[in-house]
Amino acid sequence: MIAAVQLHCALCGLDCGRHPVLRHAGAEEQPFCCAGCLNVYCILLESGVIASGQDFRETGVYKQSLKLGLISNRDEGAAPSPIPPGAETREAIFQISGMWCTSCAWLIEHVLGKQRGVISANVLFTSDLARIRYCPLIVPRERLSSAIAGLGYRASEYTGLAARESAETRDLLLRIGVAAFLWLNVMSLSLVLYAGYFERISDSVAHILPFVLLGLTSVAVCYCARPILRVAWFGLRHRAVRMEGLLAVGILAAYAYSAAQTFAHGSHFYFDTTCALIALVLAGKLAERGAKEKTIRAVATLYRMMPTKVRLLAERQERFVNIDALQPGAVFVVKAGERIPADGIVEAGFSHVDESVLTGEPVPRGKKPGDEVVCGSLNADSVLEIRATRVGADSTLTHIVRLVENALANRSPIERTVDHAARIFVPCVMALALLTCGGVLAVTANPGAALMRAITVLVIACPCALGMATPLAITTAIGAASRKGILVSNSRALEVLPKVNTIVLDKTGTVTEGEFRLLETVGNPGALPLAAALETFSEHPLGRALVRWAEQQGWQLPAPRNVQVEIGAGIRGQVQGREVFVGNRRMTDIPFGIDTQARAWEQQGYT
Repeated sequence: MIAAVQLHCALCGLDCGRHPVLRHAGAEEQPFCCAGCLNVYCILLESGVIASGQDFRETGVYKQSLKLGLISNRDEGAAPSPIPPGAETREAIFQISGMWCTSCAWLIEHVLGKQRGVISANVLFTSDLARIRYCPLIVPRERLSSAIAGLGYRASEYTGLAARESAETRDLLLRIGVAAFLWLNVMSLSLVLYAGYFERISDSVAHILPFVLLGLTSVAVCYCARPILRVAWFGLRHRAVRMEGLLAVGILAAYAYSAAQTFAHGSHFYFDTTCALIALVLAGKLAERGAKEKTIRAVATLYRMMPTKVRLLAERQERFVNIDALQPGAVFVVKAGERIPADGIVEAGFSHVDESVLTGEPVPRGKKPGDEVVCGSLNADSVLEIRATRVGADSTLTHIVRLVENALANRSPIERTVDHAARIFVPCVMALALLTCGGVLAVTANPGAALMRAITVLVIACPCALGMATPLAITTAIGAASRKGILVSNSRALEVLPKVNTIVLDKTGTVTEGEFRLLETVGNPGALPLAAALETFSEHPLGRALVRWAEQQGWQLPAPRNVQVEIGAGIRGQVQGREVFVGNRRMTDIPFGIDTQARAWEQQGYT
């Protein structure tokens, strides 16, 4: 066995890992951990700060940089120096694939917390997100994802635009399908061996069939159970006994014992047990993934409300640009039916804006020059010119998204208690399984019976439900609330909610559905088909409600002509040769009787 040579970067002194950057920098070849260190070293060498062949760590530049925390101290025996006061800190959010339980999240947090330069690490199993606060002067962002990858997981940048890589879901579905197919076949063939307990079967069948079962089960163990065994192995490498360890021991113990019985021409086989464990565990993982995706989809829905393009207005010329190019003070145009890409103040135009994303109010609000508008709201019926005030991460909608993400990322006290209990419970279950195996073996002297009882303890006592039920319940509740327009900014509120006996609501939008329906009419009913026909050209929610009602009645609406929208008042045009208008009191004087009935309805809360 040849031991790998551990190389340290010639500049910062950190471990170069498996793929060092080797370059001739001066008289001899030097190892570097990354291209950045290589370029800095070459600049220092060319500028004469260091001499060729000189040990950089003996120079005054290195010692001063080490003192300021600009370069990491690779002395593993010494305590890591604190982050320099006033040093820049950043936050990285990664989407992590391959986590199987809350123990996975704890292991990632534990390893990242030991990284020098990491201020805090919060990994949420229920949404597969890792939020890391770090100092880029000490630890580069790439080293964080490498540390996660070293644990057997895949870390990618979180953008909020995609809920989940479909390839991972397809891979899991394929493994479940193969595992279920093998399980059914192994069970069916095992019935032949079970029959041999009661009546004699052919010697050739009794000899060959176990090898057939061994081959089928080997495919299930090597392919279908690979994610379980992989996570258990990485946990063992980092001396962390996790829930997958219980499952892996149960699967491998049943498989190894049955394989040994096969080659020893024994009579007790548990290949069907092995396949059943694999298939059921993968099926449970698929159900848990579905609960995660529903919650992450709710956050992605909020992200989709944030436009990615903007009509920038410069010298009275419109041009489409990326939303990142929009700066505070710039003027942009929003046409009817488009979402407003940033917070701002209306410069020109008059329109109705649906701000239900922020206020919950389903009735669009009129906007005129000087009024404020918020990012994500929907422009209903006319063109607006808006001067941006808050863009990008400073916009109102982005703050709302951050509230939901923080609620998903922050653990409630009950979640932390459950995580702690699960980490203690796993080693206890392992010890109990060993005691069970030893006790049954001592009493019955039957290795098969002792093994099966130990496996039963491992599988039945596996605290996956304990570790997953609580966080999934809280996350699902937050996701369901956000889909219904309720933003939970702190998951602890869900624990307090059962104790609440009085709720005060300050917005009518929080107790309405946001959908208008035609309830009553007054006056000439023959005018309704004409009004509904004219409203087909309107984007106003009241107009859409009238059109829906007409369609439910089965009416064939005629096509209107010469349609004109009067901003803030209504809409008019010609329908079947008659002049028709639909609008509010600004448009015309309403007859006394109809106006009296309208005001009575308004007193009851109707529109």
